[in-house]
Amino acid sequence: MSDPYSDLAAQDTALQERIADAIDARCQDSAQMEIRSGYLSDFNLAQDAFAVELGSGTGYITQELVTLAGASSALGIEPSPIMVERANETFAADHRLRFDVGDAKETGLADDSVDLVVAHTLLCHVPGPEDVISEVYRILKPGGVFAICDGDYDTATAQIADFDPLDQLVRFMINQNVTNLWIMRQIGGLLTRSGFELGRRRGHGYVAEGDATYFLTVIDRGADRMAETGVLQATTAEALKAEAHARVSQNRFFGYMSYVSQIARKPAG
Repeated sequence: MSDPYSDLAAQDTALQERIADAIDARCQDSAQMEIRSGYLSDFNLAQDAFAVELGSGTGYITQELVTLAGASSALGIEPSPIMVERANETFAADHRLRFDVGDAKETGLADDSVDLVVAHTLLCHVPGPEDVISEVYRILKPGGVFAICDGDYDTATAQIADFDPLDQLVRFMINQNVTNLWIMRQIGGLLTRSGFELGRRRGHGYVAEGDATYFLTVIDRGADRMAETGVLQATTAEALKAEAHARVSQNRFFGYMSYVSQIARKPAG
């Protein structure tokens, strides 16, 4: 199975809804919020700054372009109509925000028209990420900021002992749902080849906390996909999901993944 996020609008409604639920859980995870706060608060934007999120999902991070990054208005561009509908419903009362169906490689925005562009866990899913980077360069104003944050997916784990079967669910989930595991190890070269000046790069460790709501969606989807593909019997998949949930209730669950953020600027000259 190819990465469903790479062509999300073409997926069946049930899968899009399930992914939307997982995105909602991740966005509202306190440890994930801390990661976003860590890099979205770094900017000194103009008072009337206009920001764009590419791959805006269900809208939570687009809102943070206003509340954390300091933009006066923000647009979320997302290929899935289901995600866009959910975002417009959730944030209907915030008139600083707009969400449109669109393509990160062809936004339709004017040249030199945007102060800040954010791609949060987008580029790992995109075949040909250099096309997105070139489009961002085109639409950013001179001196504008491009902020990228993505997982360093080879670090994802739920392992608490040798031969832990839950870790295989995480690895299978990553294998089935990420196009480029190494995007944040490659991003510096991609950005400079497109003309960007590199700013701060930071590592962000994510440890699942509390009821591990988001990380359990990774476990559950990995188990279900293994059953769908015949790697596991359905009863085995359900037993492994139950094991993960039991570990959470017993304070024995561990889930970890590293994220990396990279700030870049379009030259002002």
